[in-house]
Amino acid sequence: MSWIVLSFVVGLACGSFFWRCIYWLPREGSFLGIVFSRCPLCQNPIPWYQQVPVLSWIPQPNRRECGERIHAGHPTVEIITGAFFALAFWRFGFPLAIPIWVLGSVLIMTTFIDIEFFLIPDILSKPAIGAGLLASLCFPELQATSSRLTAIGLSVVGALLGGGLLFAIGELGKIAFGRYKVILPTPARFNFEKALPDDAQIVIDGEPFQWVDHFFREKDRIRIRAEEVTINDKTFPAADLSFYHDRLETAQGTIPLTDLRLLEGRTAYAEFPREAMGLGDVKLVAAIGAFTGWAGVLFTIPAASVIGAIYGVGTMLIGRKEWSSKIPFGPYLAMGAVLWLFCGREFVGWYWRMVFGGTP
Repeated sequence: MSWIVLSFVVGLACGSFFWRCIYWLPREGSFLGIVFSRCPLCQNPIPWYQQVPVLSWIPQPNRRECGERIHAGHPTVEIITGAFFALAFWRFGFPLAIPIWVLGSVLIMTTFIDIEFFLIPDILSKPAIGAGLLASLCFPELQATSSRLTAIGLSVVGALLGGGLLFAIGELGKIAFGRYKVILPTPARFNFEKALPDDAQIVIDGEPFQWVDHFFREKDRIRIRAEEVTINDKTFPAADLSFYHDRLETAQGTIPLTDLRLLEGRTAYAEFPREAMGLGDVKLVAAIGAFTGWAGVLFTIPAASVIGAIYGVGTMLIGRKEWSSKIPFGPYLAMGAVLWLFCGREFVGWYWRMVFGGTP
């Protein structure tokens, strides 16, 4: 019991560090704010007595000298990490709990980052793939074998299968659901606006459609069927406009976006590309496969889909359908992987006996 309590305390301390990762990595893409632990509002270093896991948050949530509120996610991540570390030690014991802690840490950080920013940083997912391969070599029991050679083979197969399978699913999804349409009952005003040097947007009837949200591949395009349009100094009664990331194509020719001084008109129809599956999810599943092998991958992906479907139906039943659109696929993958770690093999064995009899 004392070792489980110690695991919980270690998890709390790690969770405090993970929250800094969750906050700073997507904002700065570096470990600067993580290492120096500074206040996001005033940028001053946070004193040690305000970094005690959970306890320092409870008495005075608004205790920063500059008035900055400490985010409730901070103690939440600490408690979740502490609970995960304790459960992992209780379930697997030492030393197998160590690689489980590593995978769980990656899953916790990517989950919270993905929920807020809809991205999974490469700085977490890519090293996790290597960590899974190394963990399988050092702890072959992670792959349910005593052979290190077999374990590393299962890890490699799991990483390749996980990344390849989800990539294939994403590509098929792009074919089936790779675009969506905006159809208006009457023509409305639209215009093109340059933003940052590498970004732009189309505004249709007051609603902006940003480049960063729609261009994922070189061949992606935004198509607008204009009933009238002015391009620079020329006006056309009707035109089909095809916007690519760096250019506009029309029947009259191609214009680089850098040469577009003015584009406005009226339209009732537009098509926009969308991403069916982000590459961040692909890399995350590859990392999960490196830790769990091919069996873990074949469990995690369907389990994630089922969890997502249950959550989606639940939000519809309570009249909060918009909640499901705010959760990307990454957190469901993380939950599916955790289920595999703690009870996946037992569930597969039970299901096999129930359906087929005997053992798989």
